[in-house]
Amino acid sequence: MIINKKIVMLITIPLFLAVACGSNSSDAKKVDVNAGINNAQQETTIENTTKQQATTAPEASTPKTATKLAVAEFVEGKHYVKISPEMQTDAPEGKVEVIELMWLGCPHCYTLEPAMLKYRKNHPEFVDFKQVPAMLNPSWAKDANTYYLADILDPTGEKELITQLFQAIHDQRRNLRNPATVIRLFKQFGYTEEQVKNVQNSMAFQAKLKRAQEVGETSKAQSVPAVIINGKYRTSVYMAGSEEKLFKVIDMLTKKEKSN
Repeated sequence: MIINKKIVMLITIPLFLAVACGSNSSDAKKVDVNAGINNAQQETTIENTTKQQATTAPEASTPKTATKLAVAEFVEGKHYVKISPEMQTDAPEGKVEVIELMWLGCPHCYTLEPAMLKYRKNHPEFVDFKQVPAMLNPSWAKDANTYYLADILDPTGEKELITQLFQAIHDQRRNLRNPATVIRLFKQFGYTEEQVKNVQNSMAFQAKLKRAQEVGETSKAQSVPAVIINGKYRTSVYMAGSEEKLFKVIDMLTKKEKSN
């Protein structure tokens, strides 16, 4: 039976479209279709190359060889991109900074959150991990305000306020763009209106918002979730090809930065 290649491509494209929230859409529905087509074609090329490499690779490999093969699996310009000019980082000396640029209203960020929480707990000691809310348009900026209320009120993450915000938006369908609604929600979390307003008026709150704005702009990210490694590289589930591959790319790039 002959299968029309155009039909296969049209079936494949939606799989690539469902992994990122674009900066031009507050409801996460607009995605570059041409980018999906190009990435689908590139994925086929990389897959074929990988298969050819597998058939010629030796049965046994040294750790050094295994590292080379892992690096060869991911291609700059497809699985990750170089950020130019490089971003300013604020990681402690000797640490490699990893930033997840996210948005509370993004369903894909919510889906990725459990894996990111696991990474936060188990990442290598040399990694300095941060989660930064994207402020790629005015409506997202309002959610960034809510994010940093939770971040400052629950600095250790013990109360899992960020997770509860995700759940309030995606599971409970609550609109957190209204200041009064936000205050009511934090009261349910056990905080007073005075505590919330004190945070909103604090220098720490304003500093975090300013830094988030800088990260969003200098990373040149157009969609979330995106991961920025040491201010030099940007990747995502969309670019890496899967959630599992995303963390392999992060691991490869952080080790590369550590060795530099």
